[in-house]
Amino acid sequence: MSYNKLLAGIISYSLLACAVCGCAAAPETTTKSSQASSVSDSITYLDAADMFTKRDKQSDYASEDATEITLSDSKSTCNSPAVRISDNQITITRAGTYVLSGSLTNGQIVVDVSGEKVQIVLKDASINCDTSAAIYVKSADKVFVTLAENTSNTLTNTKDFVAIDDNNIDAVIFSKSDLSLNGSGTLTIHAAYGHGIVSKDDLVITSGTYDITAARHALSGKDSVRIADGVFTLNAKKDGIHSENTDNDEKGFIYIADGTFSITCDSDGMDAEETLQVDGGTITIAAGDDGLHADGDLVLNDGTITITKSYEGLEGKTVTITGGSYAVTSSDDGVNAAGDGTAGDSSDSASSDSSKEQKAPSGTPPKRPQNSSDSTEMPQPPQNSDSTEAPQPPQNSDSTEAPQPPQNSDSTEMPNAPKGAPNGNGNPGPGGMEDATDYNRIQISGGMLTVNAGGDGLDSNGDLTVTGGEIYIDGPVQGGNGTLDFSGTATISGGTVIAVGSSGMAENFSSSSTQ
Repeated sequence: MSYNKLLAGIISYSLLACAVCGCAAAPETTTKSSQASSVSDSITYLDAADMFTKRDKQSDYASEDATEITLSDSKSTCNSPAVRISDNQITITRAGTYVLSGSLTNGQIVVDVSGEKVQIVLKDASINCDTSAAIYVKSADKVFVTLAENTSNTLTNTKDFVAIDDNNIDAVIFSKSDLSLNGSGTLTIHAAYGHGIVSKDDLVITSGTYDITAARHALSGKDSVRIADGVFTLNAKKDGIHSENTDNDEKGFIYIADGTFSITCDSDGMDAEETLQVDGGTITIAAGDDGLHADGDLVLNDGTITITKSYEGLEGKTVTITGGSYAVTSSDDGVNAAGDGTAGDSSDSASSDSSKEQKAPSGTPPKRPQNSSDSTEMPQPPQNSDSTEAPQPPQNSDSTEAPQPPQNSDSTEMPNAPKGAPNGNGNPGPGGMEDATDYNRIQISGGMLTVNAGGDGLDSNGDLTVTGGEIYIDGPVQGGNGTLDFSGTATISGGTVIAVGSSGMAENFSSSSTQ
């Protein structure tokens, strides 16, 4: 159902409720990319066709051409001259496919094949390396790690890392080269120290089941992290997924095409120095800092994302939502476009304090008036309203149902501001004010977004533009924040916005909006 030019505000019990529904004049049908580029041609979008090679997704291998390596403490065997065995260190020196089975209680697989490709097949392999990487790619063009069908594989470390060369090894799987993982088996990684998986080039995962517990990042790729599919359970003391390259501003990005993710972390769920783009998947995040964080552009095209706990839910220099379904719970801003996206630093040198319990706010959603028309007369608040329910999507909504937090979630304990974060609940300075910028913006053209925020619901240090989609905001109860906060211009020309929260810092869409 379409409702024309309806703007409703309700002030009751110190709460402001604002609802904007329908489309007065539907825009011409365009693609997602053209909708987004109409707002800013400066936003970086990742092309799915460029993310994965055919071999990245190829998990089969010719067993007759593969080299078998049987692992056993001080008794490992292999009949190929391309494999060098020295006690519990096994070094692969030539290109080819190598199938690993057996176990090492304190050993290491080293790949040292300059300029060539290697495929490692894990076939019920278990490797622990006390003070270094269980798998160490010292030199190669690219290494593929395949999880063999119907196998369970385990890689671990147990002590702090001790340098064996000048490469600063700090992960259970550590690669100086491009690293690609696939297959239908299972890989369990326990990093008592350091990271789970690190590539100093591109980290690509196209399939497989991964259960990673790490003292730092679970997954980290210096140039990029690219995930086509897979099942991921990530528990990290830093970021769940991290990409950072300070030497090249076209690298340091994260791309998610699909997959199922359960991420519990002390810092960010996903953290990209440049673009973070999600095109699909089912993602659940409980974060000590931000749910999804990009120092550059945060682009959400599709998928189902539930952030049960965060400091700021969705944060980037720009935030673009074209489709998908998102449920965000945050102790500060729900969606934030600010600066270079660095309000909450989640680098290795930063830490966040999430020990203080802070309950998520709630409020009473406004009801859509009966027989609404083009009139701008404000509706009356409900009689004797004292409900504390968050805004809910309208009954009979045609859109996709918003995701719900998992049962038994600890989402009510919300993180405090990370060390070094701006004060003012989202923006620097008193009251959270900041001058408008020409590069910060929030653009929403589709999808369903539900926000439960302790700070601002939607906070842009530049413009806020809504051209479609459904947005439901349960905003702050403290007076220094609002359901909408922007330093530039806020316009709406399509979609639905229903918001409830404190009236102390209330802002609304500009009079130039077409509905």
